[in-house]
Amino acid sequence: MKKVLIFIFCTVLIVAVCDVLVGIASVSYVKNHSLPGRYQPLDLLIRQVEPDILLLGNSVIQNAVNPDVVKDSTNMTCYNGGISGQDIRFFETMLDCALQRYTPRVVVLGFRPEELGDGVGDGIFDVLRPYYHTGYSSIDEHFDASSSEEKLLLRSSFYRFNIVWMRIILYSLFDHTEYSPNGFSAQNVPLVFPSVRELQKADVPVKYKLDCLERMMAKCQSRGVQLFVCFTPALMAFPQYPLPCVAAAEDLCLQYGFECWADYDDPFFLKAPELFADNVHLNVNGAKVYSQLFASRLAHN
Repeated sequence: MKKVLIFIFCTVLIVAVCDVLVGIASVSYVKNHSLPGRYQPLDLLIRQVEPDILLLGNSVIQNAVNPDVVKDSTNMTCYNGGISGQDIRFFETMLDCALQRYTPRVVVLGFRPEELGDGVGDGIFDVLRPYYHTGYSSIDEHFDASSSEEKLLLRSSFYRFNIVWMRIILYSLFDHTEYSPNGFSAQNVPLVFPSVRELQKADVPVKYKLDCLERMMAKCQSRGVQLFVCFTPALMAFPQYPLPCVAAAEDLCLQYGFECWADYDDPFFLKAPELFADNVHLNVNGAKVYSQLFASRLAHN
């Protein structure tokens, strides 16, 4: 029995020491290196890029706007900070991380037609675990407000960094670039073009999402940052116009003196399915067209 207890004690001690050492090494790596693979655009957005024009959102803006086109039209640097699969609370966290480092001249929020509605799910904050307690107060506040079980797990370096270890090892051995340095990710042209999808019921705006949007507007206004809200083109027919979610965003923009671009029902794109990868994402050809429209608007503001 005594040998068993000694074995258990030694095992726990070894795991605890390894966890501490892994934590020190991992934090040091995160602070001094860019994370690879799918973390590359996220890492650049949080820690490095300081463009004049910062685009925030999820895959609909990431696939729709090429910053190089925007730069050519505006003579301002631009970075597409769209991160696939995320929601407005994640966008607010990314804005906070950016404002903690510098002040952009322009911020554009790229939304799906019903981004602020009750039918759109939550984002994935687990991808931010490697940045916990590395100097970003907004990320720390999110995880500090999590459940007691989650906060206990976050004490473990194995838990915090288990989603990046393998990527760090693989990308250290193999030279491979997944994303463009400006954050833009083009969608391929599909073999079969999508058709217009009819939405039977419009989502109702959710208060906490509207509160997030209003906080983002207030933060930009207080820093003298020009903000635009952009609902990207969609190949969809909606039950009412404007959509309640879009109307709520337009009201907030009016209140704060910002512009809202409601392109979700643009008739040109509705008649051009060959420009879409699916019903809400533009393909590479659609991105070329929309980037020109997007850039011309910014150039005239």
